[in-house]
This record gives sequence, C-alpha cells and structure tokens, in this order.
Amino acid sequence: MDQFQTLSLLSLSMIQNGIFTVGTFFILWVAFRMANQVRGDQGTLVAKVLTTAFGLFVVMLGLQVFANRNYSLATAAKALATLKAGGQSLGVQAEAYLAGPYGVAPTDLQYSLFSNTSSVAWWALVTVIFLGVVWLPVKK
Repeated sequence: MDQFQTLSLLSLSMIQNGIFTVGTFFILWVAFRMANQVRGDQGTLVAKVLTTAFGLFVVMLGLQVFANRNYSLATAAKALATLKAGGQSLGVQAEAYLAGPYGVAPTDLQYSLFSNTSSVAWWALVTVIFLGVVWLPVKK
C-alpha cells in the first residue's frame, strides 16, 4: 500500500466516523429526552433502570466510536511510518501527518476504549450528568 491509499483509507475512515458520531450524539439526545421524561413524571423504578441501561449503552457506543477514530489515526500513522522506514519518499501531506500528534505511532497497535484521556473524560462527564438527571431527586 502506498501513501495515497493510506491517506485515502484514513479519509474514508474519518467520514464514516463522522457519520457514526452524528448518530451517536442523536441517540445521546434521545437518551437525555428519556431521562428528562422519567424525571419529570416521577418515573417508576423500572423506567429509571431501563433509561439508565439505555444511557449506559449509548455511552459505551460513544466510547467505541471515539476509540475507532483514535485507532484509525494511529494505524495510518503506523502505515506511513512503515513506508518511510522502507525508503519510500512521502509527500507533503504524509510528512505533515507524521509531524502531527499521531505521528509517533506505537510499535504495537492496540484497540482500546480508553486510549484518549479527553474522550474518556468527556464520556465520564456525560455519564455523571445523565445519571444525575435520572436518579437525583427533583426539588420542588
């Protein structure tokens, strides 16, 4: 595979990831609407548990979408670094990509839901807010 194919696959991966991110945020909006409905109607315990389960599945999906993005970026950096190490000259865009934050690719790529601290912090905050909406008592 050459640098053009690598960058093209990365571009396709980012488009796909963007579509999944939009879908994930839409489902997150639905989860918060459900949480507000359960909170406003003084929902039953079953409704609260089911809403919480749905919200936690949405958070898990979000972690997976963000992890896929990070893995795609790291994989492209590893592929470009391998091409460069093999003696192939890289273009301006590939060199610029390697000079960026993902340019130092790990030697062994591993898929991890917790590979990016800012992503994990974001989804942890969403989880805390969501659980607060569902389970904290309503002040009158």
